[in-house]
Amino acid sequence: MSSAFQIGRIAGIPIRLHITFLAIIPIVAYIFSTFTQAFPITLFGEVHDFAYGFNAVEPPVAKWAYSFAFSILLFLCVGLHELGHSFIAMRYGIKIKSITLYIFGGVASMEDIPRDPKMEARMAVAGPSVSGIIGIGCILLSFQFALLLGGSHPFTTLLWTLGVINIVLMVFNLLPAFPMDGGRILRAWFATRMPYVEATRRAAGIGKLFAILMGILGIMGSPFLILIAFFVYIAATDEERATSIAVPLEGVKVNDIMSMDVKTVSLETTLPELINLMFHEKHRGYPVMVDGKLAGIVTISNVQKVPEENRSTTTVGEIMVKSIYVIERNADAVEAMKKMAERQIRRLPVMEDGRLVGIVSRSDLLRAIEICSGW
Repeated sequence: MSSAFQIGRIAGIPIRLHITFLAIIPIVAYIFSTFTQAFPITLFGEVHDFAYGFNAVEPPVAKWAYSFAFSILLFLCVGLHELGHSFIAMRYGIKIKSITLYIFGGVASMEDIPRDPKMEARMAVAGPSVSGIIGIGCILLSFQFALLLGGSHPFTTLLWTLGVINIVLMVFNLLPAFPMDGGRILRAWFATRMPYVEATRRAAGIGKLFAILMGILGIMGSPFLILIAFFVYIAATDEERATSIAVPLEGVKVNDIMSMDVKTVSLETTLPELINLMFHEKHRGYPVMVDGKLAGIVTISNVQKVPEENRSTTTVGEIMVKSIYVIERNADAVEAMKKMAERQIRRLPVMEDGRLVGIVSRSDLLRAIEICSGW
């Protein structure tokens, strides 16, 4: 079962909510319904008391209505922040798989991150720019409504608080903590002066340092900051690893690294015969062919699910996986790596005009990375 569900599409981009998002909405609403802090602002010669929170709103139903409205609008702003990244990416021809809202914010899932430093910098700046524009707009509107309704009116408070938090989000996202927006801008700057992989390593190292500092501050009084620190550290590590894998494979085709001498099995192959083949051929998975066509794939994990007492009478046709993922021989090796990672599989049959012409495994990809990295 997926931990996120789709609620709609904007410009063709699926918008998804993670289950943690459903928890943060009432939490944020509760915080702003119980906390009030007023401060005076002089506007056009008049003093207005702006306030954080809606604790003073009466009746209680109205207080909670404003609190939930604020919470939903806040995360709508987070979604617009991610759309800012996405629209710039789409202008450069990059496909956006989805935008997912989590408890800690939003994440735009892109098919690829551009290697062009200027392009990446523009994409990174777009999100904080949207937050800044929203923040300034809300603060200016709050000034207008302060003249009409008064600075302590809940709607004025809602706009003012929403504006201030968007400005804070803009500044926070511009911290050079890779892979946050500021960290991506930093990597783009590094990439103009050194190889892309080295630029990523340096930006990720700085991002991890910021994550550790945020974690220390979080221990001193902010559990939410600990959560963000954990996310930044893990994300920086993952992206550093992914870049170290993807960059060496650029320009390499599946055809260059696939195994063409493919051993296949039939539906009638028994498990003892399959195990014997695995033992001698040293492969953990085999395509299953029926009348010269690919019908499925069988792996050691399928065999291990069969009770030992039943293995002598079980055939490949009974345990093979029929829903198989394949790849074309002229596809990029990076695409094969992504498919294996997304589907958590170790090999892909290679097809050409509907025919099986080879197989590419994770071992083939790792060998190619090792060779290309040392070239």
